[in-house]
Amino acid sequence: MGQELLAGAFALCGDAPVDTLGNIMIPRFFASLVFACSLVLGLAAPVAAQTGTTLRGKVTQGETNLPMSGALVIIDELRREVRADQGGNYVFDAVPPGRYHVGVRADGYTTRRTEVTIGTALASLDLSIKFDLHFAEVLSVSPQARPQFESYQPTSVLAGQDLAKQLESTIGATLAELPGVAMRSLGPGPARPVIRGLDGDRVVVMEDGQRMGDLSSQSADHAVPINPAAAKRIEVVRGPATLLYGANALGGLVNVITDQIPTEKTTTPAGNFTLDLGSSGQAGGAGDVHVGNGTFAFHFGGASRRSGNMTTPEGEVDNSQSRMAMGQVGGAWTGDKSYVGASYGYDDTSYGIPVVEEGTISLTPKRHAFSARAGASEMGGWLQSYRATLGVRRYEHAEMEGDEVGTTFNNDSLEGEVLLSHRPTGRLVGSIGGWFLDRAFAATGAEALSPPVDQQSLAAFVYEEVKWSHATLQFGGRLDQTNYEPGGVLPDRDFTEWSGSLGLLIQPEAASDNFVIAASLARAARAPALEELYFFGPHPGNFSFEIGNPNLEAEHGLGFDLSLRGRSDRFEAELTFFRNDIKNYVFRNPLSEDEFEEREEELDERFGVLDAAEGGHDHGEFPFVEFVGRDSVLMGMEAHLDLKLSNLLTLESTADWVTGELSDTGEPLPRIPPFRVTTGLKYQKNAFQLGGSFTAASDQTRVYGDETPADGYLTARFYSSYSIARAGALHTFTARLDNAANESYRNHLNYLKDELLEAGRSFKVVYTLGF
Repeated sequence: MGQELLAGAFALCGDAPVDTLGNIMIPRFFASLVFACSLVLGLAAPVAAQTGTTLRGKVTQGETNLPMSGALVIIDELRREVRADQGGNYVFDAVPPGRYHVGVRADGYTTRRTEVTIGTALASLDLSIKFDLHFAEVLSVSPQARPQFESYQPTSVLAGQDLAKQLESTIGATLAELPGVAMRSLGPGPARPVIRGLDGDRVVVMEDGQRMGDLSSQSADHAVPINPAAAKRIEVVRGPATLLYGANALGGLVNVITDQIPTEKTTTPAGNFTLDLGSSGQAGGAGDVHVGNGTFAFHFGGASRRSGNMTTPEGEVDNSQSRMAMGQVGGAWTGDKSYVGASYGYDDTSYGIPVVEEGTISLTPKRHAFSARAGASEMGGWLQSYRATLGVRRYEHAEMEGDEVGTTFNNDSLEGEVLLSHRPTGRLVGSIGGWFLDRAFAATGAEALSPPVDQQSLAAFVYEEVKWSHATLQFGGRLDQTNYEPGGVLPDRDFTEWSGSLGLLIQPEAASDNFVIAASLARAARAPALEELYFFGPHPGNFSFEIGNPNLEAEHGLGFDLSLRGRSDRFEAELTFFRNDIKNYVFRNPLSEDEFEEREEELDERFGVLDAAEGGHDHGEFPFVEFVGRDSVLMGMEAHLDLKLSNLLTLESTADWVTGELSDTGEPLPRIPPFRVTTGLKYQKNAFQLGGSFTAASDQTRVYGDETPADGYLTARFYSSYSIARAGALHTFTARLDNAANESYRNHLNYLKDELLEAGRSFKVVYTLGF
């Protein structure tokens, strides 16, 4: 019987090798072809009309018993969903007989499912949901949004009061307290997230699922051009997020969600406004409004921010000020199950770099961002939904030396993606897609470390899940092709690499959706970044004379994650262990001056340098570093616990630890954050919160080359927050005291840590209005 099925599949897909006895000879290639053809045939086959009964019910909020208008009700096994009406009522028609798990999705509420058996008669199921202590829904882990509790990888989400409590002037500082996330900085202006010890090109920062088009991954003095106050929510995926977002997400992903292009019908005005004031002259504001007539919807948004010089326990830090202004406008046609729209945004930033060149350096990034997006859901036939995006970014920043322009950087990009999600075929459901990036990079001036470089990237990917009642298997793959074309004598490089992942989510029946085991295995391949290939010269932004290597090979990482998650009415907890083996891990390896002089002629020839023979290269006080690739391993753990000590008092605690070393010698990798624990108490009564926490970091003595160690530290933070509803609007007031004891400490990932302390005691107030 099995051979007959395979023979039939081969007959449909093409000729198959058959021996004289009629037995099919199936080498590995043809076995793969059978699977692919069977999948395509399954997707292409028309979906048979289903008959069944009606399932209806009402969704209420557990503590108040009030109806949950707009809650999303989902039949898990059928992947069908409807929204509750104004009275909290929902209806599913034509539900086939069987046993199903029905869940509800609503921001801030638990995602526990209820089991129901459907027969031939009308079925009724009322659902009651309660507030969630920690886990929310996350959009950035799969083609369809899924609860954090049911994610294959560990994630973090900041929104609402949680975002207001963590709000800072940069995305790096805003996320720095999350488990597994640290902050790279060169003064307060260009702070950027580091995830699990990985930085730069290995961590992708996105806005509404599209790349920023900036150069923050390239250098420590380059900032991410986004104001966190303008975000509706910020999602962090820890670990390889390569299938949907490319191998640059080898370390992790940050997705800042702003909803600039409306995707749902709008009939009444809605919006959010944020105002924050703080020490050191900090002041910022952001706002956005959605309006529409049910057919067309429009979004208008803007933000501005300024900050004076940072103050440490030793005093004010000159040239550490910053300012930013941004505006966006977007519009869309919105149907019952589809939308198409576009947006335009412009941001203008300026910030100083302390210490470097005696504090005379400042940067002025400017960015034009055009985006288009279309999508549809609940379509007929094999195609259940689709999403298409297009992003055009025009980015430029000047590095000022006093009042003079020292270097100008330009980075223009065109990015597009199409994602097609097919209707469930038996237990199988998933998506296929394609992506492209066309990029032109150029630098002119003193820090023009490479000639202009054009980059073209293409990718195709597949993401599938096999769903059972209490277990889900995820698998998929991605093929990436990247081409670099530099000007001058430097060689073109082409990389064709594949990535793949396998995930398993187990929800034991006996645990009643209160315990999950999540495991994932991912093979990720990252092509070297253009700065790793082609940079050559003094680079003050990284305090080094950088030497690229046009012969670098792609990184190949094999990452494993194991997460245990549990919850009850009194607690929610998550514990994750991870290991990432990376072949050809690219990092900056120090060279002595003698080593550089021995190779100077070779390097000059490699990079086409013709005028440095007499006096040599002027590297000033900067050490020489060369980009090299060596096999490495990173491993560690992350943990989070929310424990209700009483109805009003909750213990909150997080911990993270990562270690990295070279596989052959055991030497530590550079710039690895130290072990860290944060523990605090939160008092909450209705919409009022009052709390405090202590963060302890250990000494970091495992350092590489000339990197200096850093001492451990203990800091304290206190906050309060209160929300009140008036006249159809929600007002939230938050106050926060950071580094309450004015502790003198240094961040190991701050390039200026040997010169500067971190910020001292500071105070911030945040007001948000939502309607």
